[in-house]
Amino acid sequence: MTVSRFTWYCGAELPGEVMAAALENYQFEPHFHDAWSIGAIAEGSCSFSCAGARHAAHCGELVVIPPRAVHTGGAADGRLCYGMAYIEPAWFDRHATLFDRGGVQFERIVIADEALCAQWIAALAQSGMSDRARTHALSAALLTLLARYASPAPPGPAADTPNAAGRAERTDAEPIAHPAAGTSASTELRGLLASGAPAKADVTTVARRWGIHRTTLVKHFAQRYGLPPDAWLRNWRIARAKTLMMHGMPLADIAALTGFADQAHLTRVFKRIHGSAPGVLRKALARPPQG
Repeated sequence: MTVSRFTWYCGAELPGEVMAAALENYQFEPHFHDAWSIGAIAEGSCSFSCAGARHAAHCGELVVIPPRAVHTGGAADGRLCYGMAYIEPAWFDRHATLFDRGGVQFERIVIADEALCAQWIAALAQSGMSDRARTHALSAALLTLLARYASPAPPGPAADTPNAAGRAERTDAEPIAHPAAGTSASTELRGLLASGAPAKADVTTVARRWGIHRTTLVKHFAQRYGLPPDAWLRNWRIARAKTLMMHGMPLADIAALTGFADQAHLTRVFKRIHGSAPGVLRKALARPPQG
């Protein structure tokens, strides 16, 4: 039987959302977040993919996933309990610049460090903790993580290739025809999809403009961004919807603004990506701040 329980902690003083989860036989579909996703496994183990590479994380280990890196998650066997922080990139960067002003990266997605995992679990899973105390605990845990495991990021812009996380571990990626045109077409298509005017983001039209076949463009896009265009657009819409939820906008209005057919459609897609319905997150947002 599939079992899932999600508890969200949200607050104006927090540097993002915090979630505590308990799962049995539950799997998330491939998705991404705009935030740094840092999780601590308190019980059980999980098997997941990130940027096309397979990983396993066990009790006492951390999972660190950069923004917009496509990944799965969940528990295939037994019970899995973990805490997760979705940390705003700007807040993360303010901590990271203390170590390297050019940005940082992590060589591993899964980090085995029981003491540090316990520090993150304490920051993530305790109910009744004030927002200020939780923010302080997250800051201390993040600084320790950066000090022990971060390394300087390679020079040059990396924002356009979020699916590079873990790519070095892949050995099964096959070359796709027309690499230069495919890269340029993929970049243009993603820009159109993210512009809020997806009607202009016709895959066939963009492919024709760059002299390649529609199927070739879809393959290039999926290899570069981790998902085919239609799935990437659904995820992007959910990320925008989540931001609007944080500002208190009604779900029906959010659905209309982000391109979903209606509130029910938004709810179904949100639950596939985040595990819980948007109402669970809305209730967490409605709680009075913890002093």
